[in-house]
Amino acid sequence: MAKRYNRRSVTPLADLPSLFDDLPTTKAGRKAEPRSFEPKVELPVALPRTLDDFKLADVYATAPHRLRFMSLGSGSSGNCTYVGTPECGLLIDAGVDNNFVNSELARNGIDISTIRGILLTHDHGDHVRYAYALVRRNPRMKVYATPRTLDGLLRRHSISRRIKDYHSAIYKEHEYQFDDIQVIPFETSHDGTDNVGYHISMGGMSVVIATDMGVVTERADHYIRRANALMIEANYDSAMLEHGHYPEYLKARIRGARGHMDNAHTAEYLARIWTPQLRYVFLCHLSDDNNDPETAVSAVRNALQGVGVKISIPGHPVPAGSVNLSALPRFKSSELFMLPVQPEK
Repeated sequence: MAKRYNRRSVTPLADLPSLFDDLPTTKAGRKAEPRSFEPKVELPVALPRTLDDFKLADVYATAPHRLRFMSLGSGSSGNCTYVGTPECGLLIDAGVDNNFVNSELARNGIDISTIRGILLTHDHGDHVRYAYALVRRNPRMKVYATPRTLDGLLRRHSISRRIKDYHSAIYKEHEYQFDDIQVIPFETSHDGTDNVGYHISMGGMSVVIATDMGVVTERADHYIRRANALMIEANYDSAMLEHGHYPEYLKARIRGARGHMDNAHTAEYLARIWTPQLRYVFLCHLSDDNNDPETAVSAVRNALQGVGVKISIPGHPVPAGSVNLSALPRFKSSELFMLPVQPEK
């Protein structure tokens, strides 16, 4: 019989420590403030706005053969990603304020009633803290997580145990079908409980979500190599971390095999495994203290160009042998993009 947990923490969620949540102080030494509905910082990230391959939702909202993608926040302040079609959608993680999620989905013409559920990658607060708020207001949604991840969520956080009423168990390497969308969870390496990434596919388009990884596991590598569009972590710049204000024990754990990937490791890995089928790379979970978008993009761009890969220009098509490369915003949404179900030749 599975172990039951009868004790419920009364500590506010914001007071519960998590290794990779925001530290209590910022670069300037000020006390960190909780995320509010309106983003407090806007990173200078320029995502492509008009591509022949990635189409904006306001023009192509009913495009029949495209898989829609949008980041609603990426970083230790909160993570949430939307992938779906006009008929069926999924949220990957729920660490972003539910009111912000609702408003951004509506602003981009996405009917929240089409979202089948939330796929959790692991139980850290920046990935789960608004999961119950979302499903409680949208009871048709399910929370898809491994049983161990759900147990970890209930142990670590002051989240209503009623979330179990919305839970649907998933297991690594099993395939799950949501209308025309197939989802396979796979093993990742991080300091959470039973961490997973996701291979999400529809027709000829494969999207891989690989966030919060200290190293690329064998199974993560297997699915990343199948991706046409890849959302992958580039959390920190090693020099910025080394000379930053984090305590030494935290620096060591971030660098560890169950911590986060730095820009150089992500860049080297992508250059080593790139094939022409990988056309879009989104760098995610950038540290606000130990990284910035220009540094992360530059590291990956230089590595890819070093093996002959061309980086496409924002606002233009992605030619064969090229990659569209960008960093996802930390505190705000990206544009809603349409990924062609049949990749370009």
